[in-house]
Amino acid sequence: MKRIATLLTALVLAGLLAACSGVQPQSVSLHPEVKSPTGNVGKGKTLAFKVMDARVDKVVGYRNADGGRSAPITVEGELSRTVGEAAERTLGGLGFKPAPFKENAPLSLVITIRELNYSAKGETVTRKIGVKAVLSARVINGPGHWEGSFPVAQEKEVVTAPDETANARFINDVLSESLTMLLSDPEMVQYMAKDFLQNKTITGE
Repeated sequence: MKRIATLLTALVLAGLLAACSGVQPQSVSLHPEVKSPTGNVGKGKTLAFKVMDARVDKVVGYRNADGGRSAPITVEGELSRTVGEAAERTLGGLGFKPAPFKENAPLSLVITIRELNYSAKGETVTRKIGVKAVLSARVINGPGHWEGSFPVAQEKEVVTAPDETANARFINDVLSESLTMLLSDPEMVQYMAKDFLQNKTITGE
């Protein structure tokens, strides 16, 4: 009887360890930081501004390294608002006066979140995780417009599945780099700062 009780205890402990070893879903909190120069480039110009989230799937990715989908990663709150707040602070630092977006505004900027993806792939000993962010910008200034896309992708190898804090930091870093590239693009900033560009369209890469 004692042997049976010991066996049952061992089985229960094994089950608990197996459950704890499995990766769990995560909800990460993002706070992108923009590292860009400041200055009175905008000279107080009112800039109609908004951020759109064009992602089809709001799940960023899955922690499962075996291709499973039992441990999704999602973002807390509205990603468009999070990106918008960081962008507004930067635009203000550049001398622009961000205002709610209006169609037919003489000067406007629309930032679109095209991609924010997380992937995990099991290797022999380690696992490889990757994050990709793609933001795009469309500026209208008078009769012309400017467009650009800003993709950033990073990969790293880890021994164990990153916890929520580590994944949030990794995703946030990649998103911050994409947003920094966008708001630091000299051609775009100069285009927004121009008083008028007669019948000319510029397309950025």
